Formats: sequence, structure tokens, C-alpha cells
Amino acid sequence: MYAHGVSAPRPTLSGPDYRSQDVFELEGERIFAREWFYAARADEAPEPGDWVAVDVAGESVLLVRGSDGELRGFYNVCRHRGSRLCEAETSGHVKRVIKCPYHAWSYGLDGSLVGTPFVEKDELDRGAFGLWPVHVDVWQGFAFVSLDEPALSLREWLDQQADKPLQYEDWHMDELRTARQTVTEVAANWKILVENYNECLHCPTVHPELVAVAPAFRKGSVFEEGREDWGVSIAGGGVGYTANGATAIPVMPGLDEYRASSMYGATIFPNMFVDLTGTVVIATRLLPRGPAHTTMVTNYLFRPEVIDSPGFDPTEVVDFSELVARQDYDVCERAQLGVSSRAFDHGVYVEKDELAYNFSRRYLASRDRP
Repeated sequence: MYAHGVSAPRPTLSGPDYRSQDVFELEGERIFAREWFYAARADEAPEPGDWVAVDVAGESVLLVRGSDGELRGFYNVCRHRGSRLCEAETSGHVKRVIKCPYHAWSYGLDGSLVGTPFVEKDELDRGAFGLWPVHVDVWQGFAFVSLDEPALSLREWLDQQADKPLQYEDWHMDELRTARQTVTEVAANWKILVENYNECLHCPTVHPELVAVAPAFRKGSVFEEGREDWGVSIAGGGVGYTANGATAIPVMPGLDEYRASSMYGATIFPNMFVDLTGTVVIATRLLPRGPAHTTMVTNYLFRPEVIDSPGFDPTEVVDFSELVARQDYDVCERAQLGVSSRAFDHGVYVEKDELAYNFSRRYLASRDRP
């Protein structure tokens, strides 16, 4: 029974949802294989012959830049006897073909089988044994893959995202370049990290440095009262994602003063965070490794002319962002320890957990569909 006028709290996901290997394997089939999955920045393979091997929840996928400039995706598997072609989560360049290190079968940049040493030409139809393809599409310089036949185009799928990432195209993220990349291993379930990103009840306690720069977060809300663009103001009219909001980095062209002096953030289901100010875009890729292990890959993106300018140094941005991220990762790891207790059957979502609650509904709808 609840007191008069007090509604029953909404339950979180169950304990097993955060800690079960069976649930994690189901997510791989129902979510990570079916949804568009943020795999890499497209400029990680900028020239014909460049390739990068990316992880999609345990499945290794090759992104290959073709001689025609097209970015294509293939399973990182030789069609002969199943050998892995390239080392997982590495990158490289080939002149014309990708060669299997086992029996030296070779594949063109378009995935076609072009070489089979010591195999007579009449033994098999090479045209039938090209690399298994993976769907690839690029939005704003971000390469997404889909292991299954996608139900929607990438742009249609992005338009249906709750955080409406298409509204941030004025940042021209396809023109930006990575100045720094960090990789952090976190002992927490990927959903705990997403839920944490989607609420700020923890901000006054966990992020004293962040709330000093973004005062709207002091009240535990992710939104700023009186604003409808989902942004929050940087203290003192600053334009930098730094400890004091100040920066010598110039504002990106095309952004007005209001947006330039604000912070924005979006979750792209299932595995991407995008944080934006007038001077930097911070893109984070979540790589689920297991029910209690997630790799966080963060790219710090700036205008190319800024990166090439004398004296450019992104350290103050990276240091501040990594401080805030480490604070998040620490509490997420504590949460993982707690949800692993036999006592934890579920928690509760309160009013300011609305975005986390909405994420959980989207998650369950995706995971539990046939």
C-alpha cells in the first residue's frame, strides 16, 4: 500500500537484465545484430585500400574503402575454411586485395574472391564465394553497420530516435576530424552506462566540476528550465567543454551565440553518445563485451583548420571530459556490483529518471520482439 496521493514507483529492469549471460547473448541477436550499430568514424578508412576491423558485440566486421571511394562492410571471415582475415580491432592498408593468412585466398576491395592458390579454376565458381556482406551507411562522418537486413534506412532510423540527433547536423560533423581518442574498460553493463547518461540526479554528488560549468545540472535535471532545444547554458557565457567553460578554440562556423555557449547531448540507441558545444563534438562508442564489461571509445572531434592551426592543444577539453567520464564510470561500476547481488530484483525510476525509464522501454521492446 502507498500513501494517499503517492503513485507506485516504476520498476527498473530486473537484476538478471544487468547481470545474466543469457540476457547478454539475447541482446546480441535481438538488438546489436538488428539495430544500426555505431561502428567507427568513416575517416578511420579514408583512402582506397584502407580497412578497419570493428567489433559488433563479439562479431568482427571489416570496413573497407573501395577503389571507387565507397565504404563497404564484410564479415571478417574467409569463405574457404572460416579463418579470420584480419586481426580484430586493428586497421591497415592494402594495395588491391585482402589476403587470408591461412591458405592465401584473396579478396578484392569490393569483397569479390579473386585468388585461390593451388585450387584449379574449374573446382569452384569464384563469383559465388565473395566475402559475406554487412550493411553499412554513414551519417555525419559516423559509420553504422547492420548485421541483419535493416527495417529502416539509417536516416529514417535516426529520425525515430528519442533524442532526435538529426537536429545537430548544423555542427557539420562529417567535416570534423579526430584530434584525440581514448579507450576505457568499464566493469559495468552497457545499459547501466546508458541509464546513467540519461539522468542527472547523480550530478550534484558525483560531478561537482561539471555542475560548476553547467549550473542547470545542480537541480538533478538534464534539462534547463525555460529552454526547448534540450541544451543547457555554460556558466559565464563560455563556449568550451573545460573546467571553467573558457577556451581559446574558436566557435564552429554556422553556430549562433546561443548554441555556441550551450552544451547538448544525445543518446543514439543502442551504443552511442554525442556531446556537443560550440567548439567540440565528443562522440562515444559503447562496445558491450559481456554482462559486466563495456569498452568506451571516445573521439574528440574538432574543425580541421583548428587542428592544423599553430599551437592547437585539446588537452584541457580531453582532461575535463575524461574526469567527468571517470566519475561516471566509477559509479556505474558500483551500480554493477549492487545489481549483481541476489537481493536486487529491480530498482525504481523516479520522476527525474524519465529518460532512463524511456530507454528501458525501448530496450525491452527491441529485445523481446520475436
